[in-house]
Amino acid sequence: MKKFITLLFAGTILFSCGEAQEKTSTDEEVLTEEEVIVPVQEMDGYTHFGTQAVNDEAAISIDSFATVFSNGETANYTLKTNLSSICAKAGCFVIVTLPDSTDVRVMFKDHFTIPTDTEIGTEAIFTGEAMMDTTSIADLQHYIMDEMEDEDITEEKKAKLQAKHDAVIAPVFEPIFIATGILVKN
Repeated sequence: MKKFITLLFAGTILFSCGEAQEKTSTDEEVLTEEEVIVPVQEMDGYTHFGTQAVNDEAAISIDSFATVFSNGETANYTLKTNLSSICAKAGCFVIVTLPDSTDVRVMFKDHFTIPTDTEIGTEAIFTGEAMMDTTSIADLQHYIMDEMEDEDITEEKKAKLQAKHDAVIAPVFEPIFIATGILVKN
């Protein structure tokens, strides 16, 4: 009798576990209205990333930005420019270049990312806050190492990045941009 009760108990547990797995897989296939991901913004010819819509009509060129940001005062901007570099590891930042060849790292607030296979030179419109900030030695070297992970990087570019990495000996006070949303041209 003890064996029968033990088998019955074990069978019930196994049956209930199997039933729970079936429900889980069924639940995953059918999304409720609350679970459907709705894009923050849709715009013809662009793909939106981030948590905030981008007002493309308010966008200024990189040349205009360089002029109005020349004092380094923290302010909100919407920029339209081409991407000079993209984090090859995760797409967690991009770099845009000012007319004087200064690079501005565009970080993404709340850690959203863009596709790592986005081509250099792609037009983008992004909104957020520009400021001057100190970037640590470790962060500078980390960003350079991320760039080196690009699958399509040439040996010449890799050597330049390695030399740049090795030359980092002090923190840098530089312009950065914290974007809350970005439109990337398709």
